[in-house]
Amino acid sequence: MWGLQVQQSCCLCDQALEDRDHLFLRCEVSEHLWTLILRRLGYGRFFFHTWLAFVTWMGDRDSVTPLTLRRLASQATIYTIWTERNSRLHNNVSSSPAALFKKLDRQLKDIILARSNRKAFKGLMQRWLATE
Repeated sequence: MWGLQVQQSCCLCDQALEDRDHLFLRCEVSEHLWTLILRRLGYGRFFFHTWLAFVTWMGDRDSVTPLTLRRLASQATIYTIWTERNSRLHNNVSSSPAALFKKLDRQLKDIILARSNRKAFKGLMQRWLATE
């Protein structure tokens, strides 16, 4: 359409075709990042194998993590994966999952601090840091 030559394999792992489920949920880089995020949120090791499972998890209330923090962490993780993909694709610069998590951790702390006076954000910093 635009005359662009687009690589069809995943920019993060180069092991599978890049689609939404693979890039954001099943790629080894994404899975590693999700493992770090889910551990910080207080969950055991599990992976989302479909987008529907991910969206369902984001909407379900549970006793492990407040819904606001889970949604905030999910949005920030998806954004981090997307920006890493674009950094690798357009700038040929890559970061490790540990480095991505460090950036993500700082971003989430900043977001929570900036909104700490809002009711939905009360106690979220304590919860985010609980398993640090």
